[in-house]
Amino acid sequence: MERNFEQQLKNSLNHDIEIPKSVFDKAEGAFKEIRSSKTQRTRKKFLLGKKQWVAAAVAVVFLGVTFNQPVIAAIKAAFWGNHAGIESAVRNGYQQEVQSASVKSQGIETNVTNVVVDKSRLGLAINMKFDDINSIKDVDHVYLDMVITDGNGRVISGEGYPQQLVGGLEDSTNIVNKKNGELIYNVLLQSPSASIPQMSELKVQIKSVSLFKNQGAPAFKKIEGVWNSSVALDKQFAKANGVAYTSQSSSKDVNVISAEMLPTGFVVQFVVNTPVDESIVTKAQLVDSNGNSYNSSRVASMERTADNKDLVSMTFEVSNFDQIDSFKFIVKDINGKDSEATLVRDIK
Repeated sequence: MERNFEQQLKNSLNHDIEIPKSVFDKAEGAFKEIRSSKTQRTRKKFLLGKKQWVAAAVAVVFLGVTFNQPVIAAIKAAFWGNHAGIESAVRNGYQQEVQSASVKSQGIETNVTNVVVDKSRLGLAINMKFDDINSIKDVDHVYLDMVITDGNGRVISGEGYPQQLVGGLEDSTNIVNKKNGELIYNVLLQSPSASIPQMSELKVQIKSVSLFKNQGAPAFKKIEGVWNSSVALDKQFAKANGVAYTSQSSSKDVNVISAEMLPTGFVVQFVVNTPVDESIVTKAQLVDSNGNSYNSSRVASMERTADNKDLVSMTFEVSNFDQIDSFKFIVKDINGKDSEATLVRDIK
């Protein structure tokens, strides 16, 4: 997979490339040749269940080029939507390059190539090779209708499954190699309440492939077939225990119920004592002792408590690999003022 990935990057030197600032900064100046053509689009979709899922808008993600290992890690992280928490995890080796068998149906060959997973997030990269190269010559992006389960059949994600464990789906399509009939479909599933179970096996059932020419336009073609894969997950995922943080101060408007640092993000559950709406996803942030701020993933779950308050769960873009001992948790403009709590890492 590593060689294939690097070859795809080398092929992309024929295109002009834009690089996300977060990737550029963290690549330590290693990018030497930058041009300017889009190769990847990102969008978000929300999966309905018992909880209310809310989110803010998402920006377009771009793919950069050059070939040393730090940059390759940065680009692989960008496959998951350029989330800083996942970037940090991937840079520290928290990902799995999968050697799975290919599955072919309706002239399309698929195989899962990369996985990153913890209790709050599941990211997959799926390579797609089309027998009919002309069928994707105008493709801007694709959408895979999938059902993803653990080894016991528990549904993690799937449209039409109200008990699914995730609520946010963010996908992107890398089209840099489409002239050769190849696409890479990247999907990031989010569970702001950290409900994804630890597991040893992941099953991916692709039911259809939809092809799109323009962002926001309806699919011009939908291909139904059967592409079923099973992925044996790396043991590091099963051993990825979170680190608890304790709230040592609070305000009358916001009460932190729990806070847990995971490999790909920091999950905070809190009760707001006054009614809030979806704007809560942009109002909450973390600030460390050095003044660095960390935004949420822009996806949250909201539930009404028995006493008619809002229980909000969201993941923030910081990783346990970042080794930060304490944060100020700030929710802006609640009843006209900012509410703060201090979160401190538990010492065992």
